[in-house]
Amino acid sequence: MLHYYQYRYRACRVQLAVLMKQLQQFSMMLITLFFIFIPQLIIGVFYGLGKLVSFDSHHLAIKVAFGFLLLQSLLLQALKPAITDSAHRAYHRTLLRGRLHQVAADWILLLGCHVLFVAALILAVCIGFDKLWQAPQLPAFMLLQWCFALILLYRPQALVSSLLVAFTAVWLAPSLPIYLAVIALWLALDWFRPEIKLALPQPSLNPASFWYYVIKTSPWMIVWRAGTSLITLWAGLIMAKERPDLLHYYTLVILLINQLWWSSLYLDTDKHVTGRRQFWRSLDLYPQLLRSQSLLIYGLCFASWLGAVVLLNGELFNLAVLVSTPLLVWTVTYHPRRLAVVWGCISVALMMFKVLFI
Repeated sequence: MLHYYQYRYRACRVQLAVLMKQLQQFSMMLITLFFIFIPQLIIGVFYGLGKLVSFDSHHLAIKVAFGFLLLQSLLLQALKPAITDSAHRAYHRTLLRGRLHQVAADWILLLGCHVLFVAALILAVCIGFDKLWQAPQLPAFMLLQWCFALILLYRPQALVSSLLVAFTAVWLAPSLPIYLAVIALWLALDWFRPEIKLALPQPSLNPASFWYYVIKTSPWMIVWRAGTSLITLWAGLIMAKERPDLLHYYTLVILLINQLWWSSLYLDTDKHVTGRRQFWRSLDLYPQLLRSQSLLIYGLCFASWLGAVVLLNGELFNLAVLVSTPLLVWTVTYHPRRLAVVWGCISVALMMFKVLFI
């Protein structure tokens, strides 16, 4: 069985390398622009976990807990193909007589990739296991983190409903222990719930229904962007309560990051449009699809911008982010390799102008 674990480890390394190569353009620009915030980001993770140990407001601790659960779900969803080796999952059955070693390999790789759980584990070790009884909510939250990760691997449909229940309970739960208990109870019930199979409609092919089919086939390209946008807004709401004096700076950063997420949607949708241009031209739909593609991206960028401005009480200057969106979309349309550079220039220019003149 040692050969099987070595095989899974090599497969995970290969898929993680492919994923990092795909993220290289955006990650390098983010690190270049915000490298001074990387230590603060790490500190922020432990600060958020510390809010689960010692807190003045149960509602704030509940918001932090939901933010961590949503963030870990997005991160692990991106790493799931590498953790489970989904491309060769059926081949595993020819190597093993049972599922014990497969599950053990899944759990070991999951532990290595579950950064937020490892951070919570480090905090628990630093606190000391003899003192954890004074903050039982931390080990309870760690157990919840692990259960969410397992459900993501083996019951992804249950993960969606669990996140919806966790989001709803944020506004209803009176305290953090009750919030964690409600989610744990729902996870236990949802694990044994049979999967629901929906008979979705099949509309005739036109520019509007085309995007319905694209999103139905590849929902992840919308889901992860919506999730990351929600996380940044969630962080802004927490910041509005913790440091309202700095919110006007953080609001601009949130708007710019969300602008990058949704503008980059062109990279995912372009292979369905221009990648099959001859087919669409044969149906006389190519010009209409190009227009609908631009409208879709502009609409999502505007919705993300409007949501952030309304929730965070944005200033008039934040309108500059919306005005710069056509330039970003034009760049990703005709010069996709320069998207990160153009977005970085826009971000630096807007932040410098805000700091110097406003």
